[in-house]
This record gives sequence, structure tokens and C-alpha cells, in this order.
Amino acid sequence: MGDIKDGNISYSEIGKLVLNEIEMAIKLKKNILIPNYVIMPNHIHLIVELRNEKVSSKVSPNILPLGDGFERRGHIAPLQKSSLPAFVNRLKGRVTRRAREIGYMDFGWQARFNDRIIRNDKEYRAIDAYINENMLNWNKDAEWK
Repeated sequence: MGDIKDGNISYSEIGKLVLNEIEMAIKLKKNILIPNYVIMPNHIHLIVELRNEKVSSKVSPNILPLGDGFERRGHIAPLQKSSLPAFVNRLKGRVTRRAREIGYMDFGWQARFNDRIIRNDKEYRAIDAYINENMLNWNKDAEWK
């Protein structure tokens, strides 16, 4: 999503798409705060604070017919509105669509994302510092040596 030199990133076209989507979320999403983020050449880090007024209840179990009399029971449901997975799915989907529109047909994200609930101020400060120092530590990233 870009190249890092001397602790600064020069965004690629896809990096600019990611930056635009994050900035639009910061500006337009009323239920989401993004107090800190960094876009790296091969990944991004964000602190995402959900500000939902109410949490919906657990979805009731669904039955998925599989044919020939077989069925699967379980919690097969769409993404819950205003959830972190819904936000990440939308961010990744919008960047992917725009990347393909400008010719990056092979662009894709890893299938999953890692999340962590920040439980207190000490954890918040540590994660915030990690994000702030990520570009400075890029030359230590094992994947890019």
C-alpha cells in the first residue's frame, strides 16, 4: 500500500484508496471513532471505538437446507449492523471494488482480521504507541527483510 523511507510512507494508489476510506469513515460514521491508525505497505492498524446506542440481541438459529434431506442448524446470519466485522467488511469491500475499477484485478485482502478489545488505559497507551512507532520499526518487519 506504499513504500516506507525514513519513517514516512509514500502511498501507492491502493494505499490512497485505504486512506480515503478511513478518512471518510472518520468524517461520516457517527457510531465509529478512529482515534489512531497507520497504513503500512502490507497491512493496516486501526483503533476503532464503537459508539452504538444499543446492542441487538443474538440472532436466532437458522436452518440451512443442504439438499437430499440434510440440513445445517446454527447461527448463519448477515453481519450485525454497526459491528466491528461489518465496518471491516465494508472498508475492505470498498477498497477492493475501487482497486479493481482502476485496474488492480488481483488485489485482495487476507480473509480474516485480528481484533483485540482494549480493556484499560494502559493497554490503550501501549497499542497507540505501537501504531505511532510502526513505520519507524518497518525495517525490523520479518516479512520484508
